[in-house]
Amino acid sequence: MVRHIVSWNFKPELTEQQRKELAVQVVERLNALQGQIPGLVHIQAHCPPMDSSNCDLVLYSEVACPEDLPAYQAHPAHQAVLPLIKENFCDRRCCDF
Repeated sequence: MVRHIVSWNFKPELTEQQRKELAVQVVERLNALQGQIPGLVHIQAHCPPMDSSNCDLVLYSEVACPEDLPAYQAHPAHQAVLPLIKENFCDRRCCDF
């Protein structure tokens, strides 16, 4: 089992209204990946996470084995969400274990 944790922050130029709308949209699209990608055991996105956090968006996912991680990342359903994230978020941090 590989755990894949990624966090981002909103780009600073986004308004509060844009952030609220994007939070709903990104979380829905990421969580909708559950069951769509072979090897993806679990996926959970939160925006915003708890107040004690120092990021705006967090993604926690699990894949069955190390070989499934690049397959998950290259999958068209996952790739379809990336433009929305890249356009509106920065400061990406990732940890795989």
